[in-house]
Order: sequence, then structure tokens, then C-alpha cells
Amino acid sequence: MGLRMDNHQALANLKPLIAPAPVSWWPPAPGWWVLGILLLIALAGLTVWGWKRWRHYRGTRYQREALQLLATLSEQDPDTQLQAVATILRRAAICAWGREIASTKNWRDIIEMSLHKKSKSKSPVLDEQSLALLTDFLYRQDIPSVAAMNKLHAQAAIWLRTLPAVDHRHV
Repeated sequence: MGLRMDNHQALANLKPLIAPAPVSWWPPAPGWWVLGILLLIALAGLTVWGWKRWRHYRGTRYQREALQLLATLSEQDPDTQLQAVATILRRAAICAWGREIASTKNWRDIIEMSLHKKSKSKSPVLDEQSLALLTDFLYRQDIPSVAAMNKLHAQAAIWLRTLPAVDHRHV
């Protein structure tokens, strides 16, 4: 019996187990530092990309509005369409390059200027027949053909998409 008593006494004399201190989350392991830095770089890049896209979207608003106006002209007669197309294109040119430049030039100069300024196109979009509609038929009593007006509509839509975005910082 003595042996049993000694075991119980030995167990009774044991102190309770002490749990180790919890592992601190700070400082993180090097992998977390690398991941954090990569996430910050990605967030900064995404922010810059989003800012540029928003500025471009805002700067091309006049193009979208002009294209919408151009799309609504199909129900009108060709003579009224021609006046409206000329007005829409002139307004878009004024938005793109400013009133001082675009409002004083004729159509050939505007199309030529669109090739040299910050435009997305390097070849003329409006052909001679469409330029003739804008320069000659606009001030005549002749009514342009429906086919010529359809061609002008298509070329005008392409030309509007080639215009540069407006930089609102300088407006």
C-alpha cells in the first residue's frame, strides 16, 4: 500500500500545466510582407488605370452624344439631314479642338486638321463625295441622294470616333 500512497502523493504534488503564451500575429512572416506590397502595387495600378479610363470616358462624352444625335436623323428628309449632320460635325470639331480653331475653318481644313492633331486616324475618313456634300450641297438648293446621305452618315460616325478626347483640365 505504501507504493500506492506515494504515487498519489507524487501526483498531488504536481503543479498544473502552464499553457504557452499565444503566438503573436505581429510581426508577420516575410511572405505576408511580400503579399501586402504586391497588393498595394496592384491597388495603385488599378487606381491609376481607373482614373485614366474615367477621364477618357468623360473626355469622349461629346462623341457619344454626337453619335446618338446622328443616329436619330434617319427619319428626316435628306436636305434637313445634311444641315443636321453638318451642325453635329461642326459642334464635335469645336469640342475637340476649341472654338477658335474649328469654327473658322472650312470642312477640308477640319478633315485635314483631324489627321494631324491628336486623332486616332491617319487617313481621311470622309471621301470627296461626302466632303462635297458638306461644302457644296449644304449651300445649294439641290437635294442630295439617299445613298449619298447614308454614306455620309457612315463616314461621319467613323470620323466622330477618331476625334481626340477632351482634356477637361484645360477647359
